[in-house]
Amino acid sequence: MKILKKHLLVSHYYIILAGLFLFTPVKAQDARFTVVLDAGHGGHDPGAMSSGSREKDINLAVVLDLGSIIEQKFKDVKVVYTRKTDKYLTLQERADVVNDHHADLFICIHTNASLSPAAYGAETFTLGLAKTKANLDVAMRENSVILLEEDYRTKYKGFDPKSIDSYIMFEFMQDKYIDRSVEFSSIIQKQFVNCQRTDRGVRQAGFWVLHRSACPSVLVELGFITNPPEERYLTSERGQKELATAVFNAFVDYKRAHDKKSGHKISSVSKIDQKLKDRDPEVKQSDTPVVTVQKHDIDTILKQNKNKTPVLTPKQLSQTPVFKVQLFVSTKNTKPKTGEFKGVKDTEYFEENGLNKYTVGLDSDYSKIVKIRKEIIRKFPNAFIIAFVGDKKIPVREALKLIK
Repeated sequence: MKILKKHLLVSHYYIILAGLFLFTPVKAQDARFTVVLDAGHGGHDPGAMSSGSREKDINLAVVLDLGSIIEQKFKDVKVVYTRKTDKYLTLQERADVVNDHHADLFICIHTNASLSPAAYGAETFTLGLAKTKANLDVAMRENSVILLEEDYRTKYKGFDPKSIDSYIMFEFMQDKYIDRSVEFSSIIQKQFVNCQRTDRGVRQAGFWVLHRSACPSVLVELGFITNPPEERYLTSERGQKELATAVFNAFVDYKRAHDKKSGHKISSVSKIDQKLKDRDPEVKQSDTPVVTVQKHDIDTILKQNKNKTPVLTPKQLSQTPVFKVQLFVSTKNTKPKTGEFKGVKDTEYFEENGLNKYTVGLDSDYSKIVKIRKEIIRKFPNAFIIAFVGDKKIPVREALKLIK
């Protein structure tokens, strides 16, 4: 009997060894770097909206572009999507996807919104205590999707996305992934600058979906859907591909650093060159162009150009295109001496679609207005050129054709 038991034990031992031998290679083969891509919102949750555009659509388009590039370029990376269609997921369900796949990196894509149509630029968030009201507002808005769920207080352990008190919990959290999250966020912002996006920096705030994801995690706010020029950029195929490429280039750098630290073979995948020289002027309106700022005083420049501008008769003005630099947009009638003008004098405004649009400069010579814009860009990074014929606003390209 003892011999039989011993024989059975030995048999079981060899069966276990055989199982390990057979299944270990399969497991090793699947042990690829895993990145989870999350397109924020979806389904009956549209996210931020403006002029018929929906955040959920922008987020999904960028995520699908980003995922497609990673899949094509990296054979050693597994890409997992929280959604690839227009469907609704709770924040916890998104975090569950990350944890169930033992992700190495989590990239959450969102589109920003603001009560001010003048707000613009891209920013990347990591988990942490919101240091400013602006950061807290973003977190509250993104966490508010919790309210669409039944019994959300129980599911989210009493967390109330509308209560400031609920966010105090993030002050005492020790996130072991924070350093790598900040590292990746910084690389993303650098790539946004490289493709001429306005850099709003790396920020921290209490995002539930990041809190519940057990890996380095970032939440990217691509730009402001409430800023008309940025909305056009965000909803354009070109804009979405540029943004996806910028995040991909950041992923290339992060993955290379990860391989080096982990002792793995360092990836040979190269970043994609963002060729921006032929960018459409309409797209540039939403971004900060790379310019060399001269040290002239803007008011002096305006005065010099004003003195050189030929005086046009009323008839000539009604037929000749003139150019201006638009500084910002406001829903209210802003007084010239307020801080919003940043010391710039001789400003004007016109009304369009219920908004007051403030401008500086007036010249039929396009090159002079370009010079003014270059000088003023340090104070108003989102300033762009507009054109009029008489009282009618026309596209700059049409105006330029008329003066040729």
